[in-house]
Amino acid sequence: MTITPVALALISTGAGLLGSVIGTVGALVSSSLSQRATRDREADFKVWERRADAIEEAHRKMLALGNARELAWARRELPSGLSPADLDPGHQDEQFRLVVTKLTLYTTPELVRAYRNSNEAFLKSLLGIQRVQLALAQPGGESDRPRRQRNINAAVAVATRAIEESKAADEQLEAALRTAAALTASRRRR
Repeated sequence: MTITPVALALISTGAGLLGSVIGTVGALVSSSLSQRATRDREADFKVWERRADAIEEAHRKMLALGNARELAWARRELPSGLSPADLDPGHQDEQFRLVVTKLTLYTTPELVRAYRNSNEAFLKSLLGIQRVQLALAQPGGESDRPRRQRNINAAVAVATRAIEESKAADEQLEAALRTAAALTASRRRR
């Protein structure tokens, strides 16, 4: 059997057409996969940015509270503008809730727990400083001097312990923040 020029032209046209179809399908599949990969990378990046923002915000808040605690302890008085609700461990201001929400959505439960513990320890340290402030403000005559000094010493001991516990809670929070940031960075590199 011989192949005629017409059959050869039809075969070559069919092969060319088949090649074009295969090439077009390949280009479409490749383009679709590339767009999907780009979309996935963008979604991962958005989550990573939010996670990093939550970690940074928690760290900023921890440093601000630590500075406020140190200043209050150095002065032996609470910062002005604090309300009694601010010293209630069950009270949650708007900023605290916002940070906890971000941490809950984008980080680990351990980090959320460490953040809450740090804030509770901070409030306890402020309560201890307030006890010292009140003990120092108590009026007393010569006859009350030993009792007043005992009250001051007891208040200072309680405040010192609360401040040390607050610093330890801050260190635990900082370690949890570093761990979360390292996890974020390692996931980001993938």
